Amino acid sequence: MKQDFLKYYKSSVLIFLIGILLFIVLTAKDYWSLSISVFSIVSTLLILITTYLWKYKPFIWLYWVDDFSGRYEGVLSFQYRDESGKIKTGELKHVKLINQSGSRITVSSFTIKQDGTKSSLSVSKGMFVEKTEDEQHYRLIYNYLNNGSSEQGFPPHYGTEVIKFINKSDGKLLSGGYYTEREPFQTKGEFLELKWVSDDLNHEF
Repeated sequence: MKQDFLKYYKSSVLIFLIGILLFIVLTAKDYWSLSISVFSIVSTLLILITTYLWKYKPFIWLYWVDDFSGRYEGVLSFQYRDESGKIKTGELKHVKLINQSGSRITVSSFTIKQDGTKSSLSVSKGMFVEKTEDEQHYRLIYNYLNNGSSEQGFPPHYGTEVIKFINKSDGKLLSGGYYTEREPFQTKGEFLELKWVSDDLNHEF
């Protein structure tokens, strides 16, 4: 299987699940004298769970991560230096789209300017997930690539985001911040309570 395909599974539960699957398949194979590959059957079932069934009960209990997927909308508070070196600050509407399966988490982001136009799209490259120190929430840490915009006059750049995920009774929330290596001056900012609004991951990029 692909490297890290099983990284979000609970290891003890995964071992137990594979043992149960092996027992069922081997029993069925002996009972009906079937000529089937045990490895193929177990692999197919794991792929189905990881690709399609991971977010539904009881399969969600196989994972140590929560369901982060969906569209989040809120405010981006940003800070940067202009060409004269003066610090500029402001706030813009911000959208994050988290596309998740049982083996992969991808975050796409963009802002909406005051005139209604959208910034260029940022897409995560790599993902590290951990529980917060109190074990109550999750922290997602990743680099991202923004392809820049010739129309807006800035080049492609990499950045890093650290976001906190909170699953409250009244909805899911993201908060956190980012910084970039954008030239000629580094930029940084904070995400102010991005709220989950839907499962719609469509965008116009």
